[in-house]
Amino acid sequence: MATQTQPVSKTLRVNDLALHYLDWGKADGPPIVCVHGYTGSADAFNALARYLQDRYRILALDVRGHGESAWSEAGAYRYADQASDLAERLSGLVINDIGPDAEAGTHRITQMVGARPDEFPTLEEAMAYRRAMSPILAARSPEDQHELALGVLRRGAGGKWGWKMDPAYIRQRVEHGAPVRPPLWPVLQALGCPTLVVWGSESDVLSEAQARRMVDVLPRGELVRIAGIGHAPTLVEPVVLAALDRFLGALHPR
Repeated sequence: MATQTQPVSKTLRVNDLALHYLDWGKADGPPIVCVHGYTGSADAFNALARYLQDRYRILALDVRGHGESAWSEAGAYRYADQASDLAERLSGLVINDIGPDAEAGTHRITQMVGARPDEFPTLEEAMAYRRAMSPILAARSPEDQHELALGVLRRGAGGKWGWKMDPAYIRQRVEHGAPVRPPLWPVLQALGCPTLVVWGSESDVLSEAQARRMVDVLPRGELVRIAGIGHAPTLVEPVVLAALDRFLGALHPR
């Protein structure tokens, strides 16, 4: 089996927290910043980064409280806290299967995370649990599953495997629900950069009605529909890669 290319692991200090990120690709290439969702990690973008690395520089972040990034002692996990770690200028935006309005899948994920075991005796048992919880993950290659598991699980001093996620963040969300989203429809309406909205047709996090409304509201929006896929698309589905090649190529012509 061919050895897969690996990123450089880096850390920087933002808002008094050490934030970890993976640095892929060409150092002088156009930058692409990748931000995972709740329960994810920077490794969620490994397959996509390998696809793009010969043309772009890909910076994939472990969001505060996740992965190898620091946990907030103050429990600062509101959307405003997360956004303040990422303030930047955009030349283009890709939104992966989520919208301004929370839908049923948001509650489902919160409850699933609250109910999952804290530890597993072996990594293999943890991976089996993850496959059972996510048909999308179960469909990925064994190599991808192993790599993604190492992004969200670590082996503790006692030999058991636990989640790389601040338990205080999990408790917050289980007890109070997902953080309240700010009014985002006006933000989309004012967003001047080209934007791809990636939507899995079987998603319970982003409905077809909301996905199509997003594209209607965005000044330069485009919908990428992935048939038969739920939340969340991997971003390496052929239809998504074709759309990304076209989208990024228009932003950064050679």
